[in-house]
Amino acid sequence: MSKIKRTLIILFVALGLSSCDLLTQVAQMANFANCTFDFNSINKIQMLGVNLSKGMTKDDLNATQLLNLANALMKRELPVTFNVNLDVENPNAIAAAMSKMDYIVSLNDKQVISTTMNNSINVPAKSKNTITIPVTTDLFQLFSGESADAILNLAFKLAGASSDPVKLGLQVKPYITINNQQLSYPNYITINKTLQ
Repeated sequence: MSKIKRTLIILFVALGLSSCDLLTQVAQMANFANCTFDFNSINKIQMLGVNLSKGMTKDDLNATQLLNLANALMKRELPVTFNVNLDVENPNAIAAAMSKMDYIVSLNDKQVISTTMNNSINVPAKSKNTITIPVTTDLFQLFSGESADAILNLAFKLAGASSDPVKLGLQVKPYITINNQQLSYPNYITINKTLQ
């Protein structure tokens, strides 16, 4: 039995919550430690309300979009939204499950968002699921010391345009619900990817 499983079971027994069902839930959450987490993709990228399709660059914007972009850059604003899709492969003999998760997303080592996804997630035994993590941020606020061109290149890099590599970091912390109590995984699971 792994150290994490032992720690969780000791915690739950100390809280007087031991039962067969409880041990199953603990094992399912602990199974995330044995899962393989891999970056799948970034999609549904929007910048100033414009959908950025794969490989799109500034040259693909129309005159109105370019005007809106110029106005935003003058105001030092560049709101973007996107989804980070994460593949979770469960090699275990039982499911890996959680009732919610905290997540932290970073770009080039700067924290973009730290929040909670309240959806339950279940990855059946010997299978793979994709978790979609929504992100909303303002790149100008996040990278206030960078040039407008560098920030704009980063936005288009998310859509797959060729530019400098971007480091994407993701940390997730699963939770399970026991007797109306939210109990968290002992630490964050970390996934790093460089977008070339």
